[in-house]
Amino acid sequence: MSQLGAMPPALAAQSISRREIVLPLAAALECIDFCECHRIPIYGWEGWVLTIDGRVGHGSAPQGTVCLADWPLEDAAALCRRTMVSDAEAWQTDNPGTTDKLHFCITIGDPPESPRSRSGN
Repeated sequence: MSQLGAMPPALAAQSISRREIVLPLAAALECIDFCECHRIPIYGWEGWVLTIDGRVGHGSAPQGTVCLADWPLEDAAALCRRTMVSDAEAWQTDNPGTTDKLHFCITIGDPPESPRSRSGN
């Protein structure tokens, strides 16, 4: 399953990538909340920029986090929320008048198996 497949359809539909979770700030924060609520590991994020002509890349986007795979889920979620908001504010300040749109590529682990799926039902 792609990482997008782990997300609710309404969130997945906002991604600017067909394979990865790449969302604008509000949706990215909602994604972090969803992952934390559903115990889906959060490995980190990196910034992506969508230009007015539809190109996508890292360009002026914030670097994001280090790999958080070994972090407790609650700590990883809190760090992502805090740094996404602060880095988005800094990016806006550093890029006044830009037509580019900042997005966040969120990397997650596999959702935990439900007891039902483990028992084969």
